[in-house]
Amino acid sequence: AATIVAGTVAERCKMSAYLCYSLFLTGFVYPVVVRSVWSSNGFLSAFSEDPFQGVGTVDFAGSGVVHMTGGLTALIAAIVLGPRKGRFYDEDGNPLETPVSFPAHSVALQILGTFILWFGWYGFNPGS
Repeated sequence: AATIVAGTVAERCKMSAYLCYSLFLTGFVYPVVVRSVWSSNGFLSAFSEDPFQGVGTVDFAGSGVVHMTGGLTALIAAIVLGPRKGRFYDEDGNPLETPVSFPAHSVALQILGTFILWFGWYGFNPGS
């Protein structure tokens, strides 16, 4: 769940802050969320004696807990940190009249990365 947030906080915070956040998320937040869904005693589990709202949740292969926790913390991080400086805002936080264009990226490396990711999914998804 911690790596999902990496793209959100990229260029917005220092590496030491990201490491502290990752330690806190994986050491304290994620275990609480996991227990509440995956444990038969968890209040969000559909298998508990008294499930939340009478329904509870079933998490297939753990993807719901991981992506919910990562996505929610990414949203919170984006709200707290604000927009990246230098594209829409200057270093003082004043809005720019026109967004600054980023230099072009390598199309060949984009395609290569897509194929590497695609190949990795074939190993990951059938296993889950």
